[in-house]
Amino acid sequence: GLMLMDYLSNRGFDVELEKDLSQKRQLLDVVIVERRSGEADISGICDGFDNLSQHNLLSYKSRQETLNAWAIEELIGHYVNYRKIFGKDQVEADEIRLYAVCTRRPQSILSLQGVTEANPGVYDLLVLNRKIRIIVLSEIPTEQRNAVLGFFSFNAEKVKYALDHYHWQQKDVSTVINQLLQQYSIEEIAMSYTMEQFKKDFIIAHLGELDPEVRLKGLDPEMRLKGLDPEMRLKGLDPEMRLKGLDPEIRLKGLDPETRLKGLDPEIIEAYLKKLKKRKTN
Repeated sequence: GLMLMDYLSNRGFDVELEKDLSQKRQLLDVVIVERRSGEADISGICDGFDNLSQHNLLSYKSRQETLNAWAIEELIGHYVNYRKIFGKDQVEADEIRLYAVCTRRPQSILSLQGVTEANPGVYDLLVLNRKIRIIVLSEIPTEQRNAVLGFFSFNAEKVKYALDHYHWQQKDVSTVINQLLQQYSIEEIAMSYTMEQFKKDFIIAHLGELDPEVRLKGLDPEMRLKGLDPEMRLKGLDPEMRLKGLDPEIRLKGLDPETRLKGLDPEIIEAYLKKLKKRKTN
């Protein structure tokens, strides 16, 4: 739910978690995705969500859970309660879409009559007059548009791809990622990518958004350069900021001749060479 909050935040949808759908307290084990006023943007959206409507109920079954007939019946029951809350006259049936997202293939469900494959890993199940979109995460292609789905694939390679390629909409994401990686650790999924690595990669990826003064604040000259590739040292900094406060020896330390001269006016280089020749002659 938190992940969908981020993913859909700039597409015109609001996400609500654990909505009470009955007089007897019964929390929906799905998230509610409701379209905000105005035109929604679903261009380039992840596989399976290209048909989002005004109201969308989404259920998720992880690796330990099975998407079976009971889970489908339960989702339909939640749909009925949800529509009752708004009133049948206020919300039309075709304004509500149902989604069942699961990590592993639900063979018993997909073998039923009334199932059609919309795309790889995406199926439509017709139950009476209701169409339920089934999204099987283990079968979804590993591509940029599907990065958000990779987080819940229980596949180390897909999770790593998601961490590397998902474009966050909100700034503070460390809590969500930390909970996710901790859960994979509890589930004994072999995740070589740690929270510390994520924080490091996230900072590097967003260096360009920081003011140069903020980047360098509190760092001594040696620490500014420690462990950085020559190209990384100079990334996003103008020439004046690159050199500010640094001793000439430190500025050039560890740089090969080509990197030292990179960006300098050829006339300056020629003038310096003439100066060196003149010194040798004298």
